[in-house]
Amino acid sequence: MTGSVIAFRQLNLSGSLGRSKARSTVIFCRHVMIYFDGPTKAALVDRFIKKLIPGCWLYIEHSESLLGSHPGLKLMGRT
Repeated sequence: MTGSVIAFRQLNLSGSLGRSKARSTVIFCRHVMIYFDGPTKAALVDRFIKKLIPGCWLYIEHSESLLGSHPGLKLMGRT
């Protein structure tokens, strides 16, 4: 296999999630959203969903609440 299959990026979550139109199969966002208010969390999750390939994974910490269910996500398990 040629090319990279994993990309690690540092992003400012209150800014853009990158200019690339590339989509991800998994996003890990752990121990972060507990510091944001409800509207900021909701906006961030919306942006994550736009970056994820449908049917792929968003991992968050068990202590981080999404303030209810989100139509773009399906709970697959608990940590």
